[in-house]
Amino acid sequence: MADVNYIAHVTNFFQMISEDKRITPWHVSLYFALFQIWNTTRFKDEINIRRDELMGLSKIGSANTYTRCLKELNDWGYILYAPSKSRFKSSKVHMYRFDTTPDTTSNTTSNTTSNTTPDTSCDTSCDTSSDNTSVHLVRPFLNSNKHIINNNKHYKTLEGKNEFLPPSAPKKETDENFSSDNSRMGELHSPNSPTPKPKKTKTKFTPPTLQEAKDYFHQNKSSYQQAEMFFNHFESNGWKVGGKTPMKNWKAAARNWMIRAEEYQLSKMSPAQQRLHVTEKKDYSEPL
Repeated sequence: MADVNYIAHVTNFFQMISEDKRITPWHVSLYFALFQIWNTTRFKDEINIRRDELMGLSKIGSANTYTRCLKELNDWGYILYAPSKSRFKSSKVHMYRFDTTPDTTSNTTSNTTSNTTPDTSCDTSCDTSSDNTSVHLVRPFLNSNKHIINNNKHYKTLEGKNEFLPPSAPKKETDENFSSDNSRMGELHSPNSPTPKPKKTKTKFTPPTLQEAKDYFHQNKSSYQQAEMFFNHFESNGWKVGGKTPMKNWKAAARNWMIRAEEYQLSKMSPAQQRLHVTEKKDYSEPL
């Protein structure tokens, strides 16, 4: 069992999946769960796996997703998956090595080199490669909200950078500003400008006196008795329509009272009396 350079292994793995459009976050999470078990077993050729353990490490909650990703990693050449056909034996996985640094070949070439010659190939290669190939250029993040200025907090966000800005000075009154203000005032007071609508003032309801109610009922050819009944009824309930809604117009309520009183009197008459009942509003042009 040779030593595995896990830094080079992980770096090359990320290089591989960056070019593989089939890889999803579930594949990456499951692979690193396998890599963790492989690391704890000191990089054995084969590792025994348990579904509950791998699902817990990879944070995969679906057994179907776990099985599918495990088979796809095997089909795509990232691992070698050997499922167990017995319920009493665990499945096995062989992890392919992706480290290609000189550390992997140092053990095989050490026997052929001279004892007097120091082995400096690893040191020189690691140093040179770290300067040229190990450094990955990261594209700087650019904020999509550019040139946002907030005068209240006195800072400006420009392409992801926060720069302090002094508070803006108040605007000076110039002749141009003064003339523009005067022109706007002239537009407001011009004769063509629409005049504001006057606000409606609500009139306070004043209940009538008994004499006013009698006079109004007499004008509408009703009896004083109906006027007294109308006045006593609404005076007792605080002049509320239906006992709930405050009255707004007592004359309209009085007219409704007179109509209902006439209909009530007609309902008490027999059909023959109703036919003989004569009112001033009767139309004699209608046939009997």
